[in-house]
Amino acid sequence: MPDQVELSPRLQALFASTKQVCFGRYVLEVPTEAELIFGSQYSPAEIVTHVGEANSAREKAEAYRNKILEATDTAEITYFGPGPTSNSLQIRYFENENARAYGNKGGHTFVASGAHLFEWYGARIVAPLIGGLRARDNTEIPQEPGVCIDHGFIADSSGAFQEIFQAGIALPSLPDVSFSVDSNKTASVEGENGEGLLASIARQRRYLGGDYPKLTTLREGKRVVGVWHGEESLVLREDGTHDFEWEAVGKERTTLHPSSIGAKMYTKVAANLVGAADKASLTDDEAVALWDRLLDGVRFRVNAPPTQTGDPDPTRR
Repeated sequence: MPDQVELSPRLQALFASTKQVCFGRYVLEVPTEAELIFGSQYSPAEIVTHVGEANSAREKAEAYRNKILEATDTAEITYFGPGPTSNSLQIRYFENENARAYGNKGGHTFVASGAHLFEWYGARIVAPLIGGLRARDNTEIPQEPGVCIDHGFIADSSGAFQEIFQAGIALPSLPDVSFSVDSNKTASVEGENGEGLLASIARQRRYLGGDYPKLTTLREGKRVVGVWHGEESLVLREDGTHDFEWEAVGKERTTLHPSSIGAKMYTKVAANLVGAADKASLTDDEAVALWDRLLDGVRFRVNAPPTQTGDPDPTRR
């Protein structure tokens, strides 16, 4: 497969109108019809968005407190009350006597903003960020440093915390296609974790030998996306599923160069199962062209610390 594949007429029509969507510190350029689907959002603890439930903060906080107390006879709630801001509630606790003996105190924070409620699996660790959390329509692309979460935004120019984010898109006109991006700022890069995508694939081939799946390689090798020097593997499975992957390993483990940032695209997806559809809606050429167009649209949302790339044009693809 050549390095550059032209968009087919129907893919040209798909990209005739595009938009930006954001998750974490990233922005994707996607067809206007695309629907953004949020996955994991962790900064620096897991965050769950309850859309339209801002008024249920106390109810959910009390339910969480009761859940802790009912789990073990030795659980202890050490604090239940206002959090760092006037629109937040916080719970601090020991799950059991062992946690108390080792000083392993848990925390949980609920923050109401706009119409939404954000459940933060952390207490003191998230305190510096809670004041910067606000509700956001998912069509809004904030211009200041920070992270986009589902229906929210957390202002943060420090880049001091662990961040794990994942999001994907669905395309109504190509319902069997799945494209997703994920990053983990400070994952381990020791040993096999730091070898990269192609080394990992080669290791699996050696380990499985004759049991390795029969695949047709469409393209494989080094691939630079934005500031990230990574590797890609584009293969066609025996059942006609396109299985595309790109990954960059950042040994710096910084916001600019996270330990792991990657993308995946599959065709022949149905009911969230890869390979479950009757057939792929794209030819090999179309799948590679769509992959290239979507992957080239992945970049940082803001060209400023802690994601300053040195590119004078922050909208450059």
